[in-house]
Amino acid sequence: MAGLNHKDMNSNNKYVLLKDIITKGPISRIELSKTTGLSKMTVTAIVNEYIKKDIIWECSEAKSTGGRKRTNLDVSNVSLLTMGIYIGRDFLQIGIINLKGQILQTENISLKEIKSNEMLIDSIFMLSDKLIQSRYKDNIWGIGVSCAGPLLVSDGIILNPPDFNNVHELNIVEILKNRYNLPVYLQNDMCVAALAEVYFGENREIDNFIYIGISSGIGGGVIINKKLFTGSSGLAGIIGHSIVEMNGIPCECGQRGCLEKYSSTRAVTKWVKEQGGGDLSWIELLNKAAKEDKICLKAIERMADYLGVAICNMQSAYDTDCFIIGGDLNSYQDMVIDRLKDKMQKSSFFNERKNKVQLKPSTFMASASFIGTVALVMENNLTNY
Repeated sequence: MAGLNHKDMNSNNKYVLLKDIITKGPISRIELSKTTGLSKMTVTAIVNEYIKKDIIWECSEAKSTGGRKRTNLDVSNVSLLTMGIYIGRDFLQIGIINLKGQILQTENISLKEIKSNEMLIDSIFMLSDKLIQSRYKDNIWGIGVSCAGPLLVSDGIILNPPDFNNVHELNIVEILKNRYNLPVYLQNDMCVAALAEVYFGENREIDNFIYIGISSGIGGGVIINKKLFTGSSGLAGIIGHSIVEMNGIPCECGQRGCLEKYSSTRAVTKWVKEQGGGDLSWIELLNKAAKEDKICLKAIERMADYLGVAICNMQSAYDTDCFIIGGDLNSYQDMVIDRLKDKMQKSSFFNERKNKVQLKPSTFMASASFIGTVALVMENNLTNY
């Protein structure tokens, strides 16, 4: 994203420059001028303002190319901190995270006993109250909330996610704003995970990609030109509810044959049980697959088959550069991705573009939807700061 040299675009320029320092730093002023398209004068003015506010600092001396010595800039470890809130199906995680994506302090609890909106809010308050009183409290500039969908993001409401402990129609943004008097932003957990890849992932140079998160459900986040694309109603990238089997297994969404019913961790363990492989947890299943258990290996292959169908559908729709696979695959990401690559290599659709479409593992294990809350706040908050 390029900056604009215009007095009325100062907020946009500040965002563009700070994002480049976060994602490309340490970086010199000259390099910032080149990467953002901003004039040297504009870069100098914004950098001086950020240094004065202790948001960035001169961290090292850049390599000399002749002439005047240059200094590198980087973001502060303790400025513009985010209170990140990840509401999963099984646990709640809340913490303080800096602009580098580093978790400075965190608390989490199981949500197995949560049975209502009120119980969830009480749990969030219990952990958040503790963190908001920490030594970092004066540097928290926003709250990012990452949660399974469906959500009404524009109104800050958690609607009715399936298998979500009776939590529904919860205006989480208004509740948190009223209690902590801070800006609050809500987004689908997989969209937040995609933002984590843009800001802190190992493949930050990729401009366009689709993040696919595999857990007890399946979700996706679409990145176009390094920006999150959610569509006109916020539903772009809901790969878990793309149809992969006509007249297939009924889904809670009202459709039949949704990917989530075939390739989510819950669906795979259920299939193994139905095939006589035992009542296994997801980790137990992966461990047995790694030991060449026939039923568990077949389950992974079947999972990859259906994921491959969905990926082909998404590629047809978005013509993206890359798919990043993450979620609860843990150390078995490579196993699943290798299976997917095998299936894709047999597809004439992908063979025609095999040198262009990439399939990569997520930089993160299961923490992307939490760490990405930093990027969520950054994307929304800087223009108001």
